[in-house]
Amino acid sequence: MYNSMVHLQRCHLYLLLLLFALACGEKKDTGFTIEKIPDPMQHEAYVSNPDHLITQETEAALNEQMRQLDQSGVAQVAIILLNTIGDKVPKDVAHDVFRLWKPGQQGKDNGLVILLVNDQHRVEFETGYGLEGDLPDVICFRIQQSEMLPSFKQNNIDEGMLKGMTAVVNVLQPQTDTSVAAVADAPAAADDTSNAAVMKVGDVGTTAAEPYSQSEVTTVEQDTYERPGPGSAILYVVYALFATIFIIKPGIVRKNKDLPQLFKANMWHKVWVYALPLVLLILMTISGVYHWWTLALMMYFNLLAYLSYRAFTINKTAGVLLAGVDRHVQYETLNLAHANSWISSILFPLPLLAYSRWHITRMNKLRYDPYDCETCHQPMQLLKKGKKLEMLEPVQIAEDKVGSVIYDAWHCKNCNEKKILGYRNLRTDAKNCPSCQALTYIAGRSRVVRPATTSREGEGIQHYLCKHCHYTHSETYVIAKLSSSSSSGSSSGSSGSSSSSGGWGGGSSGGGGAGSSW
Repeated sequence: MYNSMVHLQRCHLYLLLLLFALACGEKKDTGFTIEKIPDPMQHEAYVSNPDHLITQETEAALNEQMRQLDQSGVAQVAIILLNTIGDKVPKDVAHDVFRLWKPGQQGKDNGLVILLVNDQHRVEFETGYGLEGDLPDVICFRIQQSEMLPSFKQNNIDEGMLKGMTAVVNVLQPQTDTSVAAVADAPAAADDTSNAAVMKVGDVGTTAAEPYSQSEVTTVEQDTYERPGPGSAILYVVYALFATIFIIKPGIVRKNKDLPQLFKANMWHKVWVYALPLVLLILMTISGVYHWWTLALMMYFNLLAYLSYRAFTINKTAGVLLAGVDRHVQYETLNLAHANSWISSILFPLPLLAYSRWHITRMNKLRYDPYDCETCHQPMQLLKKGKKLEMLEPVQIAEDKVGSVIYDAWHCKNCNEKKILGYRNLRTDAKNCPSCQALTYIAGRSRVVRPATTSREGEGIQHYLCKHCHYTHSETYVIAKLSSSSSSGSSSGSSGSSSSSGGWGGGSSGGGGAGSSW
């Protein structure tokens, strides 16, 4: 019956994780991958236009503009124009492309990825660390809103890209606006239907893309809408693992099932910890107010509320069940109930740090306040380690030396009575010896009999020894095959460096930028 309940609880946990994955809307799209995006640097260019969303004249003008910006050492820009990316999120695709191509000089991290997705009517800027000061998120957003979107709404992608990129150049290189803008004189005028696409970039820069001063940053609002992505899923998995290992069912509690428990997480508690953040996440996503940091704060305060409730329940239960019980039993029971309280006090200092200090004071009082002698009723004295060992039995000495049980020895000077109390170390690796049952059975040396290779598993022998009766036992264990990922990783790494040596500089994304929809 117990195993069935455990199995049912695990199924509920797996179901919650599945619900979260569905809530994130991370649908797999087998038709699109970022690896399928043509890398323009293979042709020493900067614009990837596989769906021909802009004309060749506009593409040539943008390439020349970005080439001058790159050669001046100011920034290295990758422009990607796609008709569709399936169900993927444009911001995630822009970030993944940045990580794959690595635009920007290594060390300066002055790369910029500009992604336009036509069917989602979305444009994204992803900036490297080195550009976040010169091209902050709010300036990226303003360029999109004032220079690009008006043309995009008229289905004139050529004009919107020319205006937007000229504005980017004027922000990053304002002292050379005229020299960079003159690049637009190169494309010749085509027929009337493409006049807007081959308009002079210099004219655009002087009429609609004046440099933006940093003082204007405070007057522009960011596009605040986000959707959960892989980062949110990873954040939730880390949260769930932490809650499972340290809060819901700590390993220390599992190893000490024979001790009474003042608090045991039931199904409602697990719904509180695991499901409540998912419900709030879904509601925020539907209402369009989701941010990744709101999910982190929500998880933090959810755990804080649960831990506060748990501490309250433990003390309320202890006040009833442990009233009038021997101090030693009180200590052992409360010690197990607060097995991981030090982690909680670090992560949630307000108010759990103050509670932890109060709990430590209570535990010291339970353990170290003098006991009254059962014979003469006089206060007993706690002996120091040297004299304590003289009063312990051999099995107690062995357990004390191993550290599995810490013994206190109390002595009455009046009638020579003694009182021995053992306090279990909840974090010990020692087990009960199969021969003498003492808590002194520990792992000794291990030996590799057959090393593992990439083609076969290895084998080893682990020796165990009882520090009390000297009982020994050996067990064989399997060593997993060596992974070949190291060799393949080095080859892929060399491939990546050769690709970057063709033009992209190996920069890193700072996660900054902005996105706008039309």
